[in-house]
Amino acid sequence: MRASFWLSISVLSIFLFSAPFVSAVITDWNCTDDGDGAIVMNDSSTTWGYDSGSGEYTLSMVGAQYWYPAHVEGNFTTDTETDPTVWIAETVDNQTTFAWTDYHITIGMTKNFSISTSVIAPDGWTFEVSQPISGQPMPNGGTGWLGTIDYYVGTGSPIAISSSGDFGFKISFVGTVDFCTEQVPTPEPATLAILGLGATFIMARASREKR
Repeated sequence: MRASFWLSISVLSIFLFSAPFVSAVITDWNCTDDGDGAIVMNDSSTTWGYDSGSGEYTLSMVGAQYWYPAHVEGNFTTDTETDPTVWIAETVDNQTTFAWTDYHITIGMTKNFSISTSVIAPDGWTFEVSQPISGQPMPNGGTGWLGTIDYYVGTGSPIAISSSGDFGFKISFVGTVDFCTEQVPTPEPATLAILGLGATFIMARASREKR
């Protein structure tokens, strides 16, 4: 009787420790730019995939950014209120008027989520991940959880005008959720100085015209 009892415990332990932890299945998703023209996503180049080995989803997009702040928004629908993991990966073409040395992505979600420290970045660039804080203003309205990924040129090269950079992050969240990103590039210092001089000239001219 005792041998049978311990055999049952052993079989149960093997089952518990060998059985994979099952996350929610994403049954539907939507993602596109918000239509204001700051960033224009190529919907025909948007792909969606699932890796059965890792249990992770990947949403890959291609777009062109013309000014900032730019917004990409969408939603994920799941079958249960557990924690799917999704890579959101973007190839962004620089169609602004300056080279980029920083790139900042704020992601807002209507439910709590976490951001992995595994990040897609241009070669040589560094990054900092700030985990979400609740009760924050969402980029597209309302309140929710906001986290950030800040990219810096590091030892890499700036993203020149008409060149593109790869940016991506991995998030885990709890069940069906809406999301929106806000994406802001930063000019390289020389360009920033020129832009500053231009703004100073315009302000000085406007002041003279008022006299």
